[in-house]
Amino acid sequence: MTEVAGKVLDALLRSVDRSRLDAELAEVLPSPAPKPSGGAPAAPGRTASAVLHKIVLSDILDDSILGARPGDTSFPLRMFFGTMGDDLDDDTAFALANGINFYFRVPMDEESRVRLGLEVSRTYYRFARERPLDETLVPQLSPLLARLMSTELELVAFEAVDAAKVFDSSVHEREPGSDASSAKIVGPESFLCRVVSNGRVRAKAAVRT
Repeated sequence: MTEVAGKVLDALLRSVDRSRLDAELAEVLPSPAPKPSGGAPAAPGRTASAVLHKIVLSDILDDSILGARPGDTSFPLRMFFGTMGDDLDDDTAFALANGINFYFRVPMDEESRVRLGLEVSRTYYRFARERPLDETLVPQLSPLLARLMSTELELVAFEAVDAAKVFDSSVHEREPGSDASSAKIVGPESFLCRVVSNGRVRAKAAVRT
């Protein structure tokens, strides 16, 4: 987890209703079963299955996503959640899964959810670079994930900027380490966030040039 992400989560923990948060986390991450005598590792059981079921959001995703087939609009989302679930032993995949769960499950004010959502989008793009996501899938997936996350917001909405090829300072900001003299976008680093009512940019998308 990045330093910024850690600060965001710390701020969120201070702003949310702790009793409701505890209840939500207890539901998502039930207590592990006692270890069997003799030191043998416990076999995967109902608790492990329930945690995996929830961490990939299988209990709250629409059937149009869970049952999507090749060619369906939602199929990239199904592929994404499936790949993330298969790679939970990877730190980035695990951080992304937890960030997405925190985003969708924990009650918080919209400002906190926007800040968390932007950090989740950063982790998503890192995951897309590091893990085995088909490079042709990501440009289709990013706008779908942005729209899915926007369903939790009222005043603003996230947008993916994967299709942008040229740096535009009105909607983009350069990621540290970018070539400031180049206008060519190498890749996105976070979602764009706009105010729904007037289209004003609430937070620029970070990109690499």
